[in-house]
Amino acid sequence: MIELRGLTRTFGERIAVDNLDLRVESGEICALIGTSGCGKSTTLKMINRLIEPTAGQVLINGEDVRRQPPEQLRRRIGYAIQGVGLFPHRTVYDNIAAVPRLLGWTRLQIDDRVRELLELLKMAFDTFAHQYPHRLSGGEQQRIGVARALAARPELMLMDEPFGALDPLTRERLQGELKQIQRLLGITIILVTHDMEEAIRLADRIAVMDGGRLLQVGTPLELLRHPREGFVSQLVGGEERALRLLSLRTIAELMQPAELFALTDDTPSIAAGSSLRDALARQLWQRAPVLRVVDAEGKTCGAIGLEQMLNAGDGN
Repeated sequence: MIELRGLTRTFGERIAVDNLDLRVESGEICALIGTSGCGKSTTLKMINRLIEPTAGQVLINGEDVRRQPPEQLRRRIGYAIQGVGLFPHRTVYDNIAAVPRLLGWTRLQIDDRVRELLELLKMAFDTFAHQYPHRLSGGEQQRIGVARALAARPELMLMDEPFGALDPLTRERLQGELKQIQRLLGITIILVTHDMEEAIRLADRIAVMDGGRLLQVGTPLELLRHPREGFVSQLVGGEERALRLLSLRTIAELMQPAELFALTDDTPSIAAGSSLRDALARQLWQRAPVLRVVDAEGKTCGAIGLEQMLNAGDGN
């Protein structure tokens, strides 16, 4: 869906983005990750022409973005940033309705869309629609920022550190909600983050940048198993790599028949859809060499032992 060809941006003598080539497929979440100043946010802003490239091209569905006015382009693209950027003197309803109004939607269409998005984000219309941003918590504001970005049904959404200012529990909850929404709507997302855990949790592919250059692109599993020497290897972590590998796999992938283990009524249980990292934490916390695996109805469907998880985290 998106192709960056030789994308370059300089500010005076400083090269912010250096000859970047990248393809992002339709329906994919691609994370741009790197340290502060590596060029990831500048890259994002060149896609919707908040910053014009010094050289190179940005193609969306094969069309050069420079062939249409910037404001027309931006109305087709959802944009969510850290700190949300909601209009403080407009209600939640009016914030979400901003772009649909510019596109000439009817009042009925806007009403239906605002209700749909608030329901999708688990926010009751009657409770939140007429609230002002300062009355909302940080997590609620961020949800409205995402709703506003989705309002005009964009095929593409750009997100720049959208959850960076939130506490860890709220951030993890919103990451999960974003992943569910993306799967439901099938939109393409380019996510800028400095957090490798966030990139691994959300992205189908991760693009690692440093000094304005693209160093490596791959799935989370590819990067964890075969990181490029140097910066990429440091970024994905040394001893942390094993735990991150465990977070990519579910218990259902490795569980064995319950009959192979001596399970008792006191054996701790865990849901089959949980990650191996969650299972390891449960085992260490409860000092349990074996966990009972249960399905969505709470019925035993297998078991998993510590040795299986340790083998799964060895990077092979």
